[in-house]
Amino acid sequence: MTIIAILLAFALCHFIRELGRIRKNQWLTAWVGFANDAFGKLPGWRDVLGFLVIIAVPLVVLLLVNRVLHTALGTSGSFLLALAVLIYSFGPRDLDTDVAEVLEAGDEEKRKQALEELLDGPVPETDSACRAAAVEGVFQQALRRWFGVIFWFAVLGIVGALLYRMVDWLDSEEPKVSSEQRGRFVRLQQIMDWPAAQLMTLSLAIATDFDSVFKAWKRYHDEQGHGLFEGDNGFLLASARNVVLSGHAARDGYADQLEGPMISLQQAMDLVWRMLGVWLTVLALLLLVGVLA
Repeated sequence: MTIIAILLAFALCHFIRELGRIRKNQWLTAWVGFANDAFGKLPGWRDVLGFLVIIAVPLVVLLLVNRVLHTALGTSGSFLLALAVLIYSFGPRDLDTDVAEVLEAGDEEKRKQALEELLDGPVPETDSACRAAAVEGVFQQALRRWFGVIFWFAVLGIVGALLYRMVDWLDSEEPKVSSEQRGRFVRLQQIMDWPAAQLMTLSLAIATDFDSVFKAWKRYHDEQGHGLFEGDNGFLLASARNVVLSGHAARDGYADQLEGPMISLQQAMDLVWRMLGVWLTVLALLLLVGVLA
């Protein structure tokens, strides 16, 4: 059911773009505000207690809804809920749509605005820095919008998918959390990102040039001077940047046919699609041997 739900969710998001409008987080803002008003005076609320309650209550509610639907409709009810949670958790916007807006922009001003939205920040001035930022932006957004959700959905089901999306909102966009809580949400997202980013790096190596990706991955850790389980997930961005900007992505019989002023962005998105194919293939194989059945 896992692989079927993921495939169907992607298909629905691709062909029915209006589904993106349901990805709103006003309910989360309202919940955080209510929780602060109701429990804000409790000892430790602005730190560990508030952090735990804010993320636990929505997940408990989700499990209760799943139990009700399973009781009423059987496995079909659980499947429909899983599909809805996946569609909601992919996002907050469709990555392929955002990239297409950059590539299909009619003038430089529109392209710059679309690229700023994709990068969540200003566009670098120099061409080389802009190409590098475009590659990193695609892979960072792919991690946060797709692969992180898929990984935790495969591991923890609907709870994992919604938890990942909630943490992504709470550590950056939600103004009502305290600085202590935000620090814990940031750390939780780093922890949740790490295994997904490692598997993304492995799938990038499988989909392109294994040796180049491994060297970039190892060089990043050597330069950072920390262990495998420490630091951020910059190894993924370093590997992607190396593969695209070094030209390895353009030597596979397809990517070398791409052209245009944002060729690095095109190649990065092409690699993301191929990595997604690797992930879905592995999930399908695991389903066949009964691991996720």
